[in-house]
Order: sequence, then structure tokens, then C-alpha cells
Amino acid sequence: MIRLFVIEDHPVIVTGLKNLFRPSRDGIEITDNAFSVDDAVLKANTDTFDIFLLDLWLPDAHPLMNVKKLKEKFYGKPIVIFTSEDSSSWQRKMFEAGVMAYLLKSTNKSEIKSTLEKVIRGQIVFSGLVEPDYEKKLATVLSGQKYHLTPNQQELVILLSSGLTQQQIADSKKTSVSTVEKTLKHVRDRCDAKNNAELIKILLEKGII
Repeated sequence: MIRLFVIEDHPVIVTGLKNLFRPSRDGIEITDNAFSVDDAVLKANTDTFDIFLLDLWLPDAHPLMNVKKLKEKFYGKPIVIFTSEDSSSWQRKMFEAGVMAYLLKSTNKSEIKSTLEKVIRGQIVFSGLVEPDYEKKLATVLSGQKYHLTPNQQELVILLSSGLTQQQIADSKKTSVSTVEKTLKHVRDRCDAKNNAELIKILLEKGII
């Protein structure tokens, strides 16, 4: 289950998302929402959501400052921009600020779901609005951070190294075994590890866990 905290000042958008995604059918749940980042800072409980879905333009707030506030207060919680702003310039600014994906509000349901599933596994998802050269450059920089793990990835690996099975990890994280395995596979591939045992050995030697 992917749990979303939606920060959006138009209630109709929040209602639309709740109607679009059904937890039992889609594996996506809107657990809470706020009309501003300041409101989210006050009310968000990190144990009840996995990803922030953030509108780019909110009243009386600058997009870059909003991202900064969320990253400082909720370290490790991925941020996905959800906006009608199709400017490649703003997409570049958001990726450079540390968001994991940039979705247009016109994006269809299957693409939104696919993007969220990739983000929960620690992947950065480009929407195709930025220039190919820039995307390639940023992707190269990110891929160079070979042994860098997101907080979610690190937590999964630590749980695995402590002897928990993938089912036990999934139960403790209130997610599916499939999501756990996909996340671990993404880390294994980046670290050139053949299996989980080799992955743990590599990350212990590198001092990552």
C-alpha cells in the first residue's frame, strides 16, 4: 500500500484523487491532506504516509521554499510534484531541489500509479518535460551516487540484515512483499550485488549500514 499525504489548496482536487484511487483496488490511499505546507508541518504524522503529493503553486508560498520546509521537517519522505505547470524550467528547479517526480494534473491514472510505485522504490522519475540533455546529465550525476540509499531503502536493508524475512519487513512497513522486493532489487542492481546476502556484505563494508 502506498500512502499519500496530499498538499493541495483546491478541495476538489483532493476529492478527485480519493475517488480515483481505491486502496483495495489500486494499492494507493490518501491518508491525509493539507491546504498549505505550513499546515502539513503541523499535522503530518510520518508513521501514516509514505509520499508527499505537493501542488507546485500554493497561496502565499514559494515552491522552492515549500520543498525546503518539507525536506527539513520530514527527512527522507519523497516529494512528488502534482501540478498544471508544464514549464521545463520549473521541473528542472524541482528536481534540483530534491523532488522525486513531477506529474502534471492531466496525467492519466495508470501513469500516476506507475510513477508512485517507482518513487516508493527510490527511483527518480522524469516526465519528459525537461530537455533530453539535461535529463541525461542529471541521471548521470544521480547514478554516480552508487552507494547512496534513501532513508526508506536503508531501513529495508537494515531490517533485512537483522534477519527479518521480506514478508516480515512488508508486514512491519504495512506494504506488500512485491514492493519490498522491487525496492531491494533496485538497490542490488545499483550496487552490483547478485543477491541480498552479497548486498548486505557490500553495504557493511562501505559503512552504509
